[in-house]
Amino acid sequence: MKIFQRLKNIQIDIWFLQFSIVALIVLSVLQVFSRYLLNAPLSWTEEVSTWFLIWMTYVGAYSLLNRDTHARVEIIDELFGKRIARWLHAFWDFVIGVFLVVLAYAGIRLMEITAYDKTPALRVSYAVILCIIPIAAILMLVTILGRIYRTIFNLSGGR
Repeated sequence: MKIFQRLKNIQIDIWFLQFSIVALIVLSVLQVFSRYLLNAPLSWTEEVSTWFLIWMTYVGAYSLLNRDTHARVEIIDELFGKRIARWLHAFWDFVIGVFLVVLAYAGIRLMEITAYDKTPALRVSYAVILCIIPIAAILMLVTILGRIYRTIFNLSGGR
């Protein structure tokens, strides 16, 4: 458990998201510069920007779930007692876990389908770009399972 706590403190996900935003800005400026000032657009900048957007979506979703900062309606805590609310939260986390299992499976299937397709400019397999889907889903599933455990046994870090 100490290993997971140390990894959580490193915040690689936040560093990646910050880097991605800067990279998107640089790529956009480079694309505008090359297209309008040099009149020679770069074909790869839009492609790489799309990769960053895809990865940012899934890394951001994991980051929010890992820190339990997703937007949510807190009326359940107010309407029901603490004990019932705890079990409702565990139930909804279980539903999210089922969805994440389906997402991981679908992501793997999507990678298999697109493994031989290459991007137009850089000729990178789409499976490399889409591998973030099952990776993020599995990371989120591990986080959700830990939160369900902590919630059911009323440990810190649960709901």
